[in-house]
Amino acid sequence: MHSPVYFIADVHLGGNDPDKRSLFLSFLEMVKQRKGNLYILGDLFDYWANNRRVLKDNETVLDALGDLSRRGSQVSFLIGNRDLLLGEKVLSRYGIEALGESRVVDLQGKSILLTHGHLLCTDDVSFQKYRKRMWPLYRILDALLPGCIENALARLFIQRSKQVIEAQESWRFQFSDTVIEAAFKGGIDMIICGHAHKPAARHFDGDRSFIVLPHWTSCSGGYGYMKDGAFQVRAFPVHET
Repeated sequence: MHSPVYFIADVHLGGNDPDKRSLFLSFLEMVKQRKGNLYILGDLFDYWANNRRVLKDNETVLDALGDLSRRGSQVSFLIGNRDLLLGEKVLSRYGIEALGESRVVDLQGKSILLTHGHLLCTDDVSFQKYRKRMWPLYRILDALLPGCIENALARLFIQRSKQVIEAQESWRFQFSDTVIEAAFKGGIDMIICGHAHKPAARHFDGDRSFIVLPHWTSCSGGYGYMKDGAFQVRAFPVHET
């Protein structure tokens, strides 16, 4: 019998939402009690920067993830477009496996592509160019800028990002069927991602599944659940049997 596997994305934890933080910590407690493994598919944090202020603000969550790992659960993390600066140096302190932007894993007899989702939105050419051009620069600035300046810039970036998203056409957040079908032709059985903030499930060639996980709010969250090869999207909080 396999250990249950949990998948989450787009929790977007920030310093001004203690209710969401408490909800997420309750979720981690459930995973721990059920001796499950956990895959975090990006945007766990509303933003991440490698400085003392950000580490302190998120210490409770990181400690809880570390405790989950120490209790024997596998905890793995893929970066999203908001926490792109969170890497192995920090994650390894808490026993969390860093998986980069995408990873193919074999779970319970299935080959599964895990990713946050932004890499699948190839029709949004401007973002893909921005990612290639600016993400390396952000990593350099993260190493050079004082924390107070970096955090102030990050807050402005988040505010501007939300304004841009609200003004953009919905097609920019559509996942490319061409990319999805190419992955399935390469032998993938399932793709699980987030990013769109709207849960979805589609089937290709009958038995191949493309799953988009829901995002989290202050009062509810959603997650993927896999046990003995069967996959479901569930709500939290919920009583599981």
